[in-house]
Amino acid sequence: MNEKAFRFSALLLCCSFLVAIAPHFLSAEKAIPGEEVDRSVLAALSRQGIAKPKVISHIDLTEPFGTVTQWTFVAIQDGGTPIDDFGDHGPVFVCLVKAASPDCTLHFYQEGEDMPHNLFAARVVYANQNKSSPLLFLKVCGQEGPNGNCVIATTLYLYDKGADSFIRVFQNLTGRNNNQATRFVESGPLQGDVIVDYPTENAPYTYWIEVYRAGNSGQFGQILRYRGLTGYSDGNPLAVADSEMPEILHRLGLWQPGDPLPVPAHLPQGCRHLLMRRGEEWCK
Repeated sequence: MNEKAFRFSALLLCCSFLVAIAPHFLSAEKAIPGEEVDRSVLAALSRQGIAKPKVISHIDLTEPFGTVTQWTFVAIQDGGTPIDDFGDHGPVFVCLVKAASPDCTLHFYQEGEDMPHNLFAARVVYANQNKSSPLLFLKVCGQEGPNGNCVIATTLYLYDKGADSFIRVFQNLTGRNNNQATRFVESGPLQGDVIVDYPTENAPYTYWIEVYRAGNSGQFGQILRYRGLTGYSDGNPLAVADSEMPEILHRLGLWQPGDPLPVPAHLPQGCRHLLMRRGEEWCK
């Protein structure tokens, strides 16, 4: 056998060996089934004395975030706490699970204060087009009071590939009885930003408008704050962030009077015509 033929045979042998052992390596890194991930969380909470834990949300984070290790979001409702006079139930435990090791100590409120009792939203959102720059978006609510109000915590988590971990990059707390809102913008010129609105404390009663944007580190910082033009209970069916959108975009240099009005992602039922009225976008 000449030298050229020998090298070719050796190459074929090497490739055959790699093909033969590849399934072994793949099986060693095989994904943990979702049911097993859930069981690891339920077992951990049961050891903490949670009597009747129930899975209410499960999101595989591995693919959308391109994680090094398998990561899963799991939310558990405590079903063992008696329902109180306000129709409330037990707390919600929000967990990030690395492989089959859960961390259910995510903090949404100050230490010693309320725990989440409702999970309003849990999903993967994207700060850029084409489903790039993913973030984990969570919205939870504390225990409800007699008037139905509760403290809503809205958070965003970024995946740090170098540390193979999720870090919180945004958090905001509001009530829910006065049209307060915290919105992650999922399309348009402000995609990836967060708009917060809440009522002013004195007349004229409008809303404070705040916009937050991610910096180079991924942490969100405030880039805009002003006293809005939208009147409290003024009859406009648009959400405050939508009625203020022309002014928000104008202050950020992205819209000028005379330009087409921004069209809300979700129009109220029966809304067929948008117009400006006293600096506020209205729906008729």
